[in-house]
Amino acid sequence: MTYSYKAVLFDCDGVIVDTENLSNDLLRAMLKEQGLELDDQTLHDKFTGFTNQENLRNAEAMLGKALPAHFDAEYRDKFQALMEEQLDPIQGVTELLSKIQTPIAMATNARRQEMNFKLNKIELAERFSTRFCVEDVEHGKPAPDLYLKAAKAVGVAPEDCIVIEDSVAGIRAGRAAGMRVFAFSETVPAELQLAAGATEVFDSMKELEGLLGLS
Repeated sequence: MTYSYKAVLFDCDGVIVDTENLSNDLLRAMLKEQGLELDDQTLHDKFTGFTNQENLRNAEAMLGKALPAHFDAEYRDKFQALMEEQLDPIQGVTELLSKIQTPIAMATNARRQEMNFKLNKIELAERFSTRFCVEDVEHGKPAPDLYLKAAKAVGVAPEDCIVIEDSVAGIRAGRAAGMRVFAFSETVPAELQLAAGATEVFDSMKELEGLLGLS
């Protein structure tokens, strides 16, 4: 089925840019060095899409001890290097964005510097002239703050917005904001996304075009 909507609000990582696998693989490897091994479900349910600080707190709770003081800075440095080498847009997303006629905005748990770097790298910064990061709100995802702020910025009521997400944290944020959420299930299992409250799941941007009535 197709849905009526007046704005489309996008997450960034794993939806616009192909960073989710990069960040997950790096985090898993670095936490393994600290003695914490994460299976896929725990990685997606507890770490994917959350803020770095939330991930550090979760890891320390699971480890039962503090991570090294340099852990966060080392992770950020390594992730930045990976992005500079390997960052690409999600396949088909540029074509999708060219077809959307309603207002769009971005709402991401990334920091501003990271968000801007990613969008400039894949040459989509101009398309997302309305964009918000975790530093723009009091509470990041899974709280609804980012999506409510984005909806207000484009002048559309929450119930008339569709959120494009992939992570459990992001889906919960969109639903908490009173929005429908379409979840990209290429990386995150669809059953986890539906359990988190996703309205629809899709496997490709071409499939999303159909859900949005663009094809």
